[in-house]
Amino acid sequence: MNTLAIERAHSCSSGRTQTGSIGSWVLALAYITFCISDMMLQIDEDHSPIVKMVAFGMLAFALLYRPRFHRLAVLLLPLAVSMLLAATRSFDGSAAAEEMARFVFPVVITMALYAYRTSLRPVVIAFVTVVVSNDLFQCYAYAVHIAGLPAFITERIDSGLYLRAQGWIGFFSEFSFMNFCAFVLCRHYWRTRQARRAGWLFLVFAVLGLSFKLSPVLVAYFLVAHKNSLRAYAVAAITAIAATAVAISGLLDKLFGVAATKMSLYLIAGNSARAESYRVMGDSLLKGNFLGEGLGSFGGPASVKYNSPLYSTYNFKWYGMQGVLKTTDTFYPHLFVELGICGALVWLAFVLLYGQHDRRATMWRFMAAAIAFDNVFSMSFLSASYIFSAVLTMYLFSQPKAATATPNSGAAIARARSRVSLAGPTAQSSRHAS
Repeated sequence: MNTLAIERAHSCSSGRTQTGSIGSWVLALAYITFCISDMMLQIDEDHSPIVKMVAFGMLAFALLYRPRFHRLAVLLLPLAVSMLLAATRSFDGSAAAEEMARFVFPVVITMALYAYRTSLRPVVIAFVTVVVSNDLFQCYAYAVHIAGLPAFITERIDSGLYLRAQGWIGFFSEFSFMNFCAFVLCRHYWRTRQARRAGWLFLVFAVLGLSFKLSPVLVAYFLVAHKNSLRAYAVAAITAIAATAVAISGLLDKLFGVAATKMSLYLIAGNSARAESYRVMGDSLLKGNFLGEGLGSFGGPASVKYNSPLYSTYNFKWYGMQGVLKTTDTFYPHLFVELGICGALVWLAFVLLYGQHDRRATMWRFMAAAIAFDNVFSMSFLSASYIFSAVLTMYLFSQPKAATATPNSGAAIARARSRVSLAGPTAQSSRHAS
């Protein structure tokens, strides 16, 4: 009788593992396809949207192949209602449809990652492969730049001073953030000696992206991760002394000047499209914008493409960048103006919390805060490849180790359970007797 039960359990376990394996590899392929779509967008390849829809089809297949839902799936109803109401309030149906698709991508990605929570190894492999290949491509890009040869992807020399690392994906901000995610995983998730060493290489490439918004995240990381370490304080002190010496020497005056200009544009003076978008967000919310002013009406590419009247309604100032910028490059004004307070909060809660098991873990909280901060100055939340790596990193830190174990370790657990079952009533009776 026990043998029959073991065979049935083993067959069911094998079936689940096989199903999860197929779907998780499809999920991994979808992530790589999203990254390729971003690269095509950077080089102005017209088929980028088609490739992105193919990737979305893979996501849908994976989710339908193994439909598993977290209890926060109850938020899907109010989220759907909020988005439909915002769509009906839009000035243009096509603009609403395009922006709805952009808001749906992160939701489906989050749900798909949860569905394959017990077999994420292929997705992790795909993530590491993408990061490493981007870093290797960046080494090639440096060599090409030094040799004066044509590059495959257009170089970004910010303010005429420095070459920003962007990998083959073509976006320096995303390049920096995916490397930072890899660094944090190497230091706090895998924790092997090889992983820890590799983590420092990922950190170097993250810094080479020269994303100014990553600087406070790095400072916060070392404070959070090494808050009780004397060595960390020593390193911080040495770094501060070295930075002060360099600043006094004047070697980086131009770089500091660029940083000061960017801070003035984005945070202090308020003379940029980013700063202006937060003004519009404040004005909109103060009017009692609970249900949204319409999908595709503000901040996103559809609002620019279809000439949203909301820009003139709020006297939006482009500061000479109209016709150049495709978005206002700020996610939160885009989200809150279009979906309203209710829809925006539900969307954020779903994407950040769905399927997240232990939200008290220190590194989970840090990564959630880092992602939220990163989007103060960008539209990264709506980038499928970005949200894939961001949510995956959060998910790995929130789950018990057994839940994110590799298929091999899952098989070991199944064998252990089989051995316990083989012991049968004898072992159970002996435990009761003791």
